[in-house]
Amino acid sequence: MSSVRTTRLLSGQFYRQDLVARLNECGQFPLTLLLAPAGSGKSTLLNQWREQVDVPQVVFMAIQPSDDDPVRFLRRFAEQTRAVVPAFDTSWFMPFDVSEMPPSSIAEALQDALEQVPDPLYIVFDDFQHIRNEETLKVLDVMCAYPPSDVHLLIASRTRPALSLAALRLSDALLELDGGALKVNRDEVIELNQRLGGEPLEDSALEHLMAITEGWVAGVKIALMGAMGSGVGTLRDFNASQPEIMEYFGHAVLKGLPDYARKLFLESSLLDHFNAEIGDAVLETTHSAALMEELSRRELFIIPVQGRPGWYRYHALLREFLQARVAIDMPECVAPIHRRATDYFLQQGDFEQALWHAYRADDVDLLLDALARAFDYWLREGYASQILEWAEQIPDEEFLARIDLAAPLISTLTLSRRFYRARFYLDAYREQASTASQKNEDEQQTLKFLELHLQLFQHDTDFMEGANLSLLMETSSHRDVRAFSLAMVAYYHLQHGRLQSALAFSTQAREVLLQLGHHFTAGYAGLITALANHQLGHIAEAVTLITEQFEASRRDCPTWSLWATGMVVVLYDQNRLEEARQLCEDLLPVVSSASATEVISTVYLTLSRLQHHQGSRKNSTRMLEKLHSILQLGNYERFVNGAVMEMVRQAYVNGEWARLESIAERFALSEWVETYLEADDVPYSQSWERRGLAAVYWLMASGRSDDAKKALSLLRDVVNRAGIRNRGSIMEANLLVLAGKQSSDAEQVRGIETLISRHGLMNINRSVFDEAPGLGGLMSDLWRRGVLNLPQFYTQLFSGVFDEEPDQPPLEVDPASVLTPKEFEIFELLQNGLSNAKISEHTGVSVTTTKWHLKNIYSKLGVSSRTEAVLRASSR
Repeated sequence: MSSVRTTRLLSGQFYRQDLVARLNECGQFPLTLLLAPAGSGKSTLLNQWREQVDVPQVVFMAIQPSDDDPVRFLRRFAEQTRAVVPAFDTSWFMPFDVSEMPPSSIAEALQDALEQVPDPLYIVFDDFQHIRNEETLKVLDVMCAYPPSDVHLLIASRTRPALSLAALRLSDALLELDGGALKVNRDEVIELNQRLGGEPLEDSALEHLMAITEGWVAGVKIALMGAMGSGVGTLRDFNASQPEIMEYFGHAVLKGLPDYARKLFLESSLLDHFNAEIGDAVLETTHSAALMEELSRRELFIIPVQGRPGWYRYHALLREFLQARVAIDMPECVAPIHRRATDYFLQQGDFEQALWHAYRADDVDLLLDALARAFDYWLREGYASQILEWAEQIPDEEFLARIDLAAPLISTLTLSRRFYRARFYLDAYREQASTASQKNEDEQQTLKFLELHLQLFQHDTDFMEGANLSLLMETSSHRDVRAFSLAMVAYYHLQHGRLQSALAFSTQAREVLLQLGHHFTAGYAGLITALANHQLGHIAEAVTLITEQFEASRRDCPTWSLWATGMVVVLYDQNRLEEARQLCEDLLPVVSSASATEVISTVYLTLSRLQHHQGSRKNSTRMLEKLHSILQLGNYERFVNGAVMEMVRQAYVNGEWARLESIAERFALSEWVETYLEADDVPYSQSWERRGLAAVYWLMASGRSDDAKKALSLLRDVVNRAGIRNRGSIMEANLLVLAGKQSSDAEQVRGIETLISRHGLMNINRSVFDEAPGLGGLMSDLWRRGVLNLPQFYTQLFSGVFDEEPDQPPLEVDPASVLTPKEFEIFELLQNGLSNAKISEHTGVSVTTTKWHLKNIYSKLGVSSRTEAVLRASSR
């Protein structure tokens, strides 16, 4: 690290040059530990280090009590690291893993992600004493035991963290600064006194202060502040034990304040953060601004809240003292202040602060009323995690007593795939309500909706649409229920390929939901509209809607993840692969169990495909396996089959025949073939279609080209009947590739031109090239030879497909002229995608003999692998 910059004094503080210089040595150690009591200046020192030293990449995380949860802690860490270091690859470390993987695996993934970061990286955890969770500590233990190279961890804590540090100490890999190191010296006390505007200190007073405070920063400052009001002579009587210091501080400072300020000073300690407006409203005064001005002038441990101009908080030690004094001197004001604060923050829409105060008002009805308003808002805006967090803090019987609490919770649990818990609350509420007074009409309709909502998401495509849903949608007097029902119907039609119906219902649902203020569900309905247009081949409409909504969405709003997911698809199809990858990696840290399944599936699948394009096979495979494990949380057969299709596709493109066979056996692709190969009238479902395309890849790899054509023809006919044009183009493209091996140039060109004419040139996009392996090679070969005419903008857009030179040069020799008849037979089987075992079955020789023949074939053709032989032979 570079040298310390020129000292810049900070208002109300003093610059600890020697300590900053010592802390600057952290670049030589994997772990630095700042361990000292509260008020020792740990946070101040870290901030001075950050401001005064040239540190290129610092991830600073101020730990809060709520971070003592491994999912929240690691997700916050991933988000903040990504914000500081764009090179931090969130696909290596996915916080979604935390609740499902052992700490050692999480640590390994985190280490792998950090190893990819170029340049030194400094990670600072301040107030680490709040972390007690064993899972989190085990992850950090592994990190400390096997630290990533050029990554430096700094931990500041009031208590010794429960980490295994012995090995680091023995190997001199730990830098420790304890309470003794953070003590102030004589010169620093003199400087601090000058900064505070105090009278010059006599040597005897200074000596006594140094002895009695033992260099504790907060004690020194408290004593000096007290001396400003009562004279430096009082320092000779100063007592150093912390409770007595605080008592002395309270006596000296409170006594010196004007009468109006003394009471407000005490009362304002009940507020977590405050400004002049909330002070006047909650404390029922007009003097809040004057109080803050007076406190700031006296440097009374009033601290500006970072990022919120005009807002302040008290030093934790001071606040604890003041709150204790309030409880003793004026206990009657505590509950009323918290109640008024609750009302104030509810009016401001700050529900977290409102609930914080309602919880401390010791008023159950107030808390439940505030929760009902918060739940309604969070459900409308999509803040599912907040609903789930607060649900853990309230007894079940309180939720079951009120439909305005039970309904949002059940709906959120359903959308978060916590189906069994949603079922428990729904049945419990229904049973309790049946024994109580008669339910009103709105409540009955809400319960019907929640039941259908749960069935739809839990059973996915197995959900049976019936008259009840239509009746609910058409006759319910509850406008919210009608609007949500419209969205449900649209979602159901999209699942089953009834795209025009999905489009009509989703458009209507979005309009009504926006009018009612249900912004998140309106965004969901809008995404259904975009997906329906996309599948219908209305690409311009889909892209316009997604792009407009994505650009208009704030990143801190849950609807951003919906539109960002749609934008990933747009960018990918347009071959803007780097932009798509960046957006996927931005989305990964915010994807959680509370996210929509479409979001999770799209992000993981697209990022896996992008990694596959980059040649990162291990990463792409890991993403697919992780997605598959996530999807086991519910009955998501169609999403699972989407992942299976991509697994098989990647194995087919890679020429990984053994892995392909393993996947085919694992997911019973042969059963699909046996069931549907001779069928001619199959209803469309996305699950059936994705699994069918996976079976096609398997058939092609097995050399069963005729069966692959039959399966593709069936898939094409079914999706075309359903009007799903974007999937129809993929099936037709695959058929073109299969036919291309036996077709003339003219026939190939005619087939491609027909494909373009039917679907539009821009609908032959990145997804079509990927899911019809070989199409890009076929079109680029014809284009390079001048046989196929394509617009320049198109070949430039898909430059990765239409490179001026093929990825692999064609074979320099004619296989038929240099190979023996047996070798040529094996070579043809190789081109058809057969594994060594399948080639042996076809030729009647052992696997060992087949391998020997392949070695000779590679040598004669001048290639080094199976894949190279296939690719270079195809380009002839």
